Amino acid sequence: MANFGRVVEIMVNNMSFSMDHYAMEGTIPFDNDLLPNESEIKLWNLSKDTLARIKRNDVLMINAGYRGDVGVILHGFISRVQTRREGVDAITTINVLDSQDLSSRKVEDVAYAPGTLGSYILKEMSKQLGLPIAQLQLNQDYRYDEGYTASGEVSEIISKVAADCGTSAYINKGKLYIRNLRRGADDVFALSAETGLIGSPEAFEEEKFKGYHFTSQLQYRITTASVVDLSCKSFQGRLHVRSGTHTFSRTGDFTTEAEAILP
Repeated sequence: MANFGRVVEIMVNNMSFSMDHYAMEGTIPFDNDLLPNESEIKLWNLSKDTLARIKRNDVLMINAGYRGDVGVILHGFISRVQTRREGVDAITTINVLDSQDLSSRKVEDVAYAPGTLGSYILKEMSKQLGLPIAQLQLNQDYRYDEGYTASGEVSEIISKVAADCGTSAYINKGKLYIRNLRRGADDVFALSAETGLIGSPEAFEEEKFKGYHFTSQLQYRITTASVVDLSCKSFQGRLHVRSGTHTFSRTGDFTTEAEAILP
């Protein structure tokens, strides 16, 4: 895949900023936990009127890719906007969380009866969290024979109950996913040198997981729980993405780095 025809479009408050007309760069992380990820976007030389319309808590979206093949890489909420001068340029840095700040969403001593299933608690706590559930698929629906008392930050309760069910819980593009990274109806992306693989993937091994770190030209299809059929000299096989970062700029990096685990 030739590295030309880059497309990035930033949308906020009914305004659109295209890489064709604005100098810009950004880093967009993604992972498999419930802590909101913070992206950083920089735009050069915005007018005062434009800056006045970009505010904290506004929804911001980014589409990125190559001409004819573009998709969403970020859907989140602005957490901070700062502009500084650098010579003749004014550089605006926008930080974006991929969900609203969830730390204030708490419950106190919500009691569930003996025999309550984890799936029921997860659905109830998800309502408290206020995020739409994109997927809810448990490895096992754990039964709390002695009951369960939910107390504290809702995101932590969801993480703990999901773990009891042998399942990950994470936020991606403003939606809640409770599912095993190795399961689901995700589209499969075939990654090779011909489709954007950069360099040689590096193997890693942990206590419970084996997998590869790899870098490709920016690919919006690669995100948490994406399925990648990787083909290179050192490995050919299927991987499930756990975390990574999209990086874009007009003339510099335009890449997706990811960490993916074996089935």
